Amino acid sequence: MKMRFPIGMAAGLAALLAGCSTMVRHDDPVYIRQQQLEARVDRLDQVLSNHSLVDLSQRLDNLQGQVNQLRGDAQVLQHDQELTNKQQRDLYSDLNKRLQKLELGLSNAAAATQVPAAGTGGAVAATAPAANVNGATVTGGDQAAYQQTFNLLKQGRYEDAINGFTNFIQKYPQSSLVPNAEFWMGEAHYQMSDFHGALVNYQAVMQGYPNSNKAPDALLKIGYAQYELRHYQAARKTLDSVIRQYPGSNVARLARQRLERMRKEGH
Repeated sequence: MKMRFPIGMAAGLAALLAGCSTMVRHDDPVYIRQQQLEARVDRLDQVLSNHSLVDLSQRLDNLQGQVNQLRGDAQVLQHDQELTNKQQRDLYSDLNKRLQKLELGLSNAAAATQVPAAGTGGAVAATAPAANVNGATVTGGDQAAYQQTFNLLKQGRYEDAINGFTNFIQKYPQSSLVPNAEFWMGEAHYQMSDFHGALVNYQAVMQGYPNSNKAPDALLKIGYAQYELRHYQAARKTLDSVIRQYPGSNVARLARQRLERMRKEGH
């Protein structure tokens, strides 16, 4: 015979069993262990997150330091360029003064050379004959032509100056100003960054007029042109020659400065 339960009792028993299957006891060791593990996981997540932030901060600091270093290097390079430009301007100013002094001396020599006129009883004629300077004939014509072309150079008209000096040398090959014309033609090429052309003119001064007043400057600029052409070994050799041949001079000082610059650049 089957046992029968009252309907109400059966429903209560079902609810009790369902509650037992879902209810968790907080003092259950398994529950406590689970909570501890979850807490440890949370702490590890926080630590890892903090480490990521620290690494990111360190990387930002490193990048900022590199930026500051680059800025400092850029300032150093700018200072070196400004110093080089100043040295170049000083060189040109010194060369210009020496050139003007030479031209003044030539003018005075020409004015002082006078001959007696016939029938004047020894009186001095008001003529301006050619002067002889260092074995080269200098006349008023070549001085005027030279100065006219030199003015083009000072105005920055480099191509016109090159053409003018070329014509000057062809027209007055015996003038004592030919070495100057060769040198300044080289300077015009140099200012146009035509370092091969500049080298040709500077070498022409050294080969054709080694005892001229332009020889020291020409030798220095040969070294500069070789440097610009990245012929560093030849440039060092030339600059050393400047120091040996013209010790204590301004060109020797500039040669030492360029050698020091090359040393810093690793050339």
